[in-house]
Amino acid sequence: MKIFWLFNHPAPYKIDFFNELGKEVELTAMFIRDEEYVRNATFYSASPRNFIALYVHAKKIGDVNSNSRVPLKHLKSHKYDIVVINGYRSFTEMRVISYLKRKKIPYIFYINGGIIKKENFLVKALKKHFIKGANAYLCPDENSMAYLVHYGADPKSVSLYPYSSVKEEEVLKKPLTKEQKRDIRKEYGLPEGKLFVSTGFFIERKNFVSLISIFAKYQEPSTLLLIGEGEQEKAMRDKIAELKLNNVIIMPFKEHKELLRILSSCDAFLFLSKEDIYGHVIEEALSQGLPVMSSSGVNAAKHLIRDGVNGFVVDVHDEEGILKAMSNLTRRGMAEQSLAVAKDNTILSTLNHHLTYFAEYYERLKSK
Repeated sequence: MKIFWLFNHPAPYKIDFFNELGKEVELTAMFIRDEEYVRNATFYSASPRNFIALYVHAKKIGDVNSNSRVPLKHLKSHKYDIVVINGYRSFTEMRVISYLKRKKIPYIFYINGGIIKKENFLVKALKKHFIKGANAYLCPDENSMAYLVHYGADPKSVSLYPYSSVKEEEVLKKPLTKEQKRDIRKEYGLPEGKLFVSTGFFIERKNFVSLISIFAKYQEPSTLLLIGEGEQEKAMRDKIAELKLNNVIIMPFKEHKELLRILSSCDAFLFLSKEDIYGHVIEEALSQGLPVMSSSGVNAAKHLIRDGVNGFVVDVHDEEGILKAMSNLTRRGMAEQSLAVAKDNTILSTLNHHLTYFAEYYERLKSK
């Protein structure tokens, strides 16, 4: 089976998935941009091994947009059994979608997540034009399904898939002991005692400054570890200085494997992003046995967190609720429940689902 997959940038979690998928099918993945946003160079350290990776090097427009005819020319000169278009945001993707519709070439419209927003009529009409009309749709959760339907997708054509950025072997078999956590913390100069952690790109939407402010009101002895980098780092450090906090640590961006190791030494994960179309960091935290408190604006939170079982979903504006959830995050049994959820959401789960789905979809195409 020959599959063509158009994606915005070579994110490491996508490369890992494509490497597994490429073992089973003849996969060609085309990346429109070398990078999305300004990320640490090691973020893009994953290497294609089992699939054909094509890089467009399109003209960049802003943080995510681009304009190139290369994917369009490629599809005109190559034949594939299945075409997957992973989004519509760039002019490049819009060109391809328009071509596929015009030529009545079947394609799957694929998203990593979606959030319905208030917007003017023209923006909604534009989204609806490029989202509706695909032969099939794949998305990771119910909120994202509602997003697709809101913009014109036929509900009968939408299927869910298990989305993950964590390999099966990376999920801990059981939570680390206090001694094991202490040993890892010593390596990184981290303190003993209750250790909350949050990771991500330090941008305004991720809401780290607000997290620091709320943490300052937390009464129990504890430390907050923030891992990442980005334009909001100065504002974060200014807030720490303003509040005279000596129990907040900012650690530079860490590559995936090292990040998981550090997470495994912590006690609970906090994520107060204002919105997130999915939220890979929640999966990563669960995989290391961390109970997770996340804002309700994160799709992965509603999908993976069982309130009071492996974490809590909170309103980003409810300080009292957030502080109460933090106090209850280390209940007995929560770490084990986090691992149980993580074991059902790995790249292997994603792979197996896609192989079954693609086989069935291909048979449907052949029967028409």
